[in-house]
Amino acid sequence: MLIQNDFFDIFIQENNVILHSKKIGFPLKSFNLITRAYPRLKISSFPILTKALAGLDENHIIGTWVPRIEVMVSADGMMAQLFINTTKDEFEENRKSILEQAELVLHETGVSYGRIPIKNNEYTPGEPIIAALGSTPQKGVDAEITYIVIPERKPVIQEDGSANHYEMNFVTQVKQGDWLGEKIPSQAGIDGSDVYGNRVPAVAGDDVRLVYDRKSVIEEQELDKIVLRAAHDGALVYKEGVLSVVKHLVINGDVGPETGSITFEGAVTIYGTVLAGYSVVASGDIAVEGSEGITNAKMLQSKEGDIYIKGGIFGGNTTIVEAQGDIFIKHANNCKLYGEDIHVGLYLLGTDIIATNVFVDKHAGKIIGGRIEVVVSIESAIAGNSHERMTNLCAKGTDKDALYLEIQEMAKELKERQNVVEKLEQHTSQFDKDAVGGTSQQEEAYAKIMETIEISNEMIMELDRDIQLKLMEIKSAKPPQIEVTKEAYPGTIIQIGSRSTTLQQTARGLFRIVDDVLNV
Repeated sequence: MLIQNDFFDIFIQENNVILHSKKIGFPLKSFNLITRAYPRLKISSFPILTKALAGLDENHIIGTWVPRIEVMVSADGMMAQLFINTTKDEFEENRKSILEQAELVLHETGVSYGRIPIKNNEYTPGEPIIAALGSTPQKGVDAEITYIVIPERKPVIQEDGSANHYEMNFVTQVKQGDWLGEKIPSQAGIDGSDVYGNRVPAVAGDDVRLVYDRKSVIEEQELDKIVLRAAHDGALVYKEGVLSVVKHLVINGDVGPETGSITFEGAVTIYGTVLAGYSVVASGDIAVEGSEGITNAKMLQSKEGDIYIKGGIFGGNTTIVEAQGDIFIKHANNCKLYGEDIHVGLYLLGTDIIATNVFVDKHAGKIIGGRIEVVVSIESAIAGNSHERMTNLCAKGTDKDALYLEIQEMAKELKERQNVVEKLEQHTSQFDKDAVGGTSQQEEAYAKIMETIEISNEMIMELDRDIQLKLMEIKSAKPPQIEVTKEAYPGTIIQIGSRSTTLQQTARGLFRIVDDVLNV
């Protein structure tokens, strides 16, 4: 028997606390005095207690009689808490024996790691004492990658704010064996431990993949790191996140009768000029370093890279300059330019351009005559001239509908190729058993199928990459605009999307579609 009074009897039976009601009317709030006096009495729920106090001559299980010492370990095993179910007076009177019992209970529970001395802890009835803490595993150091610094291809901005398009470190030459980058591998972490002494495995640092062209860049293990080196002499290229070294052709003079027109798989640097009627076609970057530029050349074409013409172009209505990437020039007269971003230092005169963006120096640059057609933006200080020469500036914007159609077609082709690969792989699963140790014809047929699968998988990866790029193009599409910072003369045509107007008087500013209206 634990308690007897006029209202009820409370007794313990197999660790259950049972209340036998004798009289109604005992205040529920007064029951707090009982639980304080008997800390080992844990009420299951107050609704059950309320029901028990309202009954007559009935037995109700109202709670449990908990041990004098309890250990509670967190679900992750990283913290053990000690509960001492005594009154403060009882604890102070029996501190030594209670703490000795607590140490014994911790030992019996298996708490062995990260123990915190409890003998000096202040005791507050009902409050837990932290008895042990596990050690948290430490994640390993992430892999670290460093690549060679490639000068950014952009005009130098001078003190007056104008751009110098005439001096540019365009081609980065490397020699066989030159350092191109390195990777310090990720490190293993430091294991932790829970309060039971069980190992808590650490996570290794995040790995980072070196991205490079395996045909032109070699990977070597040097001490505790992986080093990238040039496989051969050439020009450094960093395109779409891939580091590579392309072959580099250097012409110390002019491209003309002595060299003939040039077609080259790699980058080309010309320290003279390209004479009239001659062409330079390269897979990589093309740099024409001669200060006089080019006059009446037939064509300069970079199939995968950028083009830099230090001295500008006098095209005579015959020269075509086409780059898969960007074009950097001093000026352009009566020629055609095709590229991504086209940067011009002084002026465009009678020049036709198709590009993503055209940037003519915003402080003094001029566009006079010709047709400039871009996807996103045109900027220049001056457009047209006082003689009202027709100058057509068109920013058409991104045709999202056309891109979606292209994506649908590519997705259809991707699915078809995936189905072909799946069927071939199913076929080879049986074919493989027959081919091993089979006739030379069987082995040859098997090899051809595997080669077809490999080629198809490469095409699938390329299609998937192209789809992702077009989706990104749609997502990142910017509204088209034309900016003339100083003066656009009458006769200049401003076209944004499908809206256009021919200026009848001078204007300047940022022209775009605002509330479905061309703000000219």
